[in-house]
Amino acid sequence: MEIFHQIKSDALRAFLSLFGVSVGIFVVVVSFSLVDGIKRAVVAGFDHFGSDMIMVERFPVVSDGGDWTRYASRPQPSREDFLALVANNRHQAIAERKIAALNRSGLASTPSAAADARLSKQPSATVSGWISLAGSAEVDVACGGKTMRGCKLLGVSGAWQHMVYASVCAGRDFSLAELSGSDAKVILGAKVAEGLFGSGEPCGSSIRIGGRNMTVIGVLSLEGKNIINLYATDYALVVPFAAAERLAGDEELETMTAVGPGAAGRDAAMSETRRVLRAARRLPPAKEDNFALNTMEDLSRQTVSLTSKITAIGLVIALFSLLIGGFGIVNIMLVSVKERTYTIGLKKALGARRSRILMEFMTEALLLSVLGAGLGLLLAATVATLIPSGVITATITSKHIALAFGVAVVLGLASGIAPASQAASLNPVDALRK
Repeated sequence: MEIFHQIKSDALRAFLSLFGVSVGIFVVVVSFSLVDGIKRAVVAGFDHFGSDMIMVERFPVVSDGGDWTRYASRPQPSREDFLALVANNRHQAIAERKIAALNRSGLASTPSAAADARLSKQPSATVSGWISLAGSAEVDVACGGKTMRGCKLLGVSGAWQHMVYASVCAGRDFSLAELSGSDAKVILGAKVAEGLFGSGEPCGSSIRIGGRNMTVIGVLSLEGKNIINLYATDYALVVPFAAAERLAGDEELETMTAVGPGAAGRDAAMSETRRVLRAARRLPPAKEDNFALNTMEDLSRQTVSLTSKITAIGLVIALFSLLIGGFGIVNIMLVSVKERTYTIGLKKALGARRSRILMEFMTEALLLSVLGAGLGLLLAATVATLIPSGVITATITSKHIALAFGVAVVLGLASGIAPASQAASLNPVDALRK
């Protein structure tokens, strides 16, 4: 086509036009691929932790619009809060088993059974499936002349495995007695075990944490990077919670209690957790909660908000690039119309219809835009391969390719309307005189 001759005759102008389209398509594709990667990582996190998990913390994930500084004065979730929730859960389980036994015996409808149910004031299904407590601080660890600084001391109690990605892959887990006490036992994160012992066997060895000797009883599997990560355990030293309080010394543990809803569901578990914590902290009815109940759904909303901002910023940048590219295509096509005026007049004099001239220039504008989109996709695919694999993976899919060429088609048609209309409306006699 003659448009390729036009591109060759003014390569710089053609390059700038195609460059604008290419950058716009590149930004669009990369933005959407990154957003899709974030969403995949979030879904993976939800699949592991469970989207209905409730986290008791000082700060809410989503603020109610008030002053954030008021949250700083809140107390950390404590061992007493955890024990109150555990005791309440145990009472619920006993009440549930009692009601189930009455149902099996056919005595549930008797006045005494109804009275028992009213006195228990508990639902007929346990509202909490599991409860765990964790607190973290930074410490140094040493063994055999090797020292690792800034490791995460992670004090745990209850069903702590629900709060981390990794699992014990060597050695053993804590016993119930060890978890409830302050035994000098520790489970090492994968990177800590590698840094202190290399390829050796750490289980049974003694290490020094905060001036205290601790016995290694297990090693966690390699966790890697995750976008939703309550506790990064690769560099963690997992110890019973009471032991962590001693090892942390004057440093306050950053704590969190997690509750996994039972048969009654998340809403019931959240309501019951709030009731128990308010009672444990002796909060009067008129006083607001001095704790926050966060859920994975809250994290999801924050992630969606973040991805929306990333997409919006990317689209604004892409819009400016596409506008520049579109104006460049219009410029090339207008110059092409001017330089091919005689040819257009000759075609019309020989019987070419207006629609044919219109279609010819529209097709040329479309080809320019699609060529720019192809270059933009090639650049995006190259950049995607250079991004290190980790938390977020940017993958160019068929959906992104279809989006890129769809945008290119719209841009090409929009850019070609004015030049094509000008070419199609030329008077043959006037055109042949030029």
